[in-house]
Amino acid sequence: MIDQEATNPKPAKQLLVLTDHECNTKATQVLQHEGYKVQLNDYLQFEVELLDKLQVDAILVDLENPTIESVSICQTIRDRYNGPLLFLTAPTNEFIQLLGLEMGADDFLFKPQTEVFLLTKLRARLKRAEKTQLGRRKIIRLGELQINSSRREVYCSGKNIHLTDREFDLLWLLAKNACQIISRDEIHRSLYKREYNGYDRSIDIYISRIRQKIGDDPHNPRHLKTIRGAGYLLVENHA
Repeated sequence: MIDQEATNPKPAKQLLVLTDHECNTKATQVLQHEGYKVQLNDYLQFEVELLDKLQVDAILVDLENPTIESVSICQTIRDRYNGPLLFLTAPTNEFIQLLGLEMGADDFLFKPQTEVFLLTKLRARLKRAEKTQLGRRKIIRLGELQINSSRREVYCSGKNIHLTDREFDLLWLLAKNACQIISRDEIHRSLYKREYNGYDRSIDIYISRIRQKIGDDPHNPRHLKTIRGAGYLLVENHA
């Protein structure tokens, strides 16, 4: 059970679907039904500047007739974009697939494809991209909290917060996985490089100290929440 349910919903992911169809695709309808924001464009009229305007989270190239020319769009896309790039096509030969992968495609999915498989593939790619992006970040801001990994500094409402090395490592781990429940097992593997033994309460002590230092009420925390029986959750909260 979550101590407090006031978590901020994440904005809908923006997807760009490039297609050789003349009308709205089934894949587009499925994605929209799942809550994704979808921009549909004819791949022949695609201009790379569109990526700067949309700031897309993923690109799906939906083709009925994949050709060398159509998969070559990967080169243009990769000049400006490093996120997930999936192809959904009619079955094609291995050469076309290899060419697309060499040019930057992440995966080829073949029609007919179930909705569940398509959505699962997309979610997996988005999750991997998010983790990669977070891993490269040196500063994470979560409402009042600002955590700088290169300087190993923490600020809360503009005030510098002194943490021990272990406390900082724990907070950084939770910040990199903000809005996700991190289990005690995961924390032990990350901090101690070993499995949780079932009775070590050191993590509870570190959590308590961090809460005290950032001014989090242990009975009604705004930032660092305990999910009973599951782990811990760091969320964004504005003053």
